[in-house]
Amino acid sequence: MSKEGPERITFRTSAKTRSAIEQLMGEDGSRSMNEFIEHAVIRYIDQILMSKSTTLPKAISSAIDGRLGMLEDRLSTLQFNNSVELDMLVQIIASEYDLDPGYLRKLRSDSVKNVKQTSGRVSLANAVRESDEAEWQG
Repeated sequence: MSKEGPERITFRTSAKTRSAIEQLMGEDGSRSMNEFIEHAVIRYIDQILMSKSTTLPKAISSAIDGRLGMLEDRLSTLQFNNSVELDMLVQIIASEYDLDPGYLRKLRSDSVKNVKQTSGRVSLANAVRESDEAEWQG
C-alpha cells in the first residue's frame, strides 16, 4: 500500500548552487530548501510546457482573467453611470419639447448613419459644422 504525500528523490548539487538556494529561498516564500527546489522545478516544467504549447501557463492565464474581470466591472459601472446621465438628459428634453414621432424616426436614422460613419467618434463641434454647412447649401 503506497503512502499519500511527498516522495523522496535524491538531488545533488554544487556548493555554489546550494549557497545560492540558501540565500534566495526566503525571497519566494519558501520555508525550506526542499520547498524552494520544488517551486523551481514547477516553474521550469511550466516553462518547458509553455514552449511546447500555444496556451498560457495557469498563473499568467489567471492573472489575465483577474485583470479582465476588474476591467469589465469598471466598464460596466461607467456604462451604467453614463446611461443614467443620458436618461436624465432625455427626460429633460422630452419634458420641454413636443417632438413629432416621424421627426424622431428620421433623427434616429441620421444618428445611426453618423455613428457608423465616424466609428462612434461623434462630437458636438462636427454636428454644428455639418448643420451650418447644410443650412448654407440651401
